[in-house]
Amino acid sequence: AKEAERRGAGEILLTSMDGDGTQRGYDLKLTRAIADAVSVPVIASGGVSSLADIVALKAVPGVDGVITGKALYEGRFTVAEALEVLAR
Repeated sequence: AKEAERRGAGEILLTSMDGDGTQRGYDLKLTRAIADAVSVPVIASGGVSSLADIVALKAVPGVDGVITGKALYEGRFTVAEALEVLAR
């Protein structure tokens, strides 16, 4: 991530490959480590299963966006519900 930033990346799209598709929640430890290491925004992806996962991710400074993937198209929550949580 640091190398990508050094080369001009404007943001980091971070997908936890260990968590992707598992619906066990975002990898908060990995996400925090990357967000702490770079000064560009981080978009988190991989593992979300509920709105609670999005709320937990909001506590990580530097995270600018989320990808919800499977949880969204399986109907675990709606886009409107996710946006409401993010707005609070």
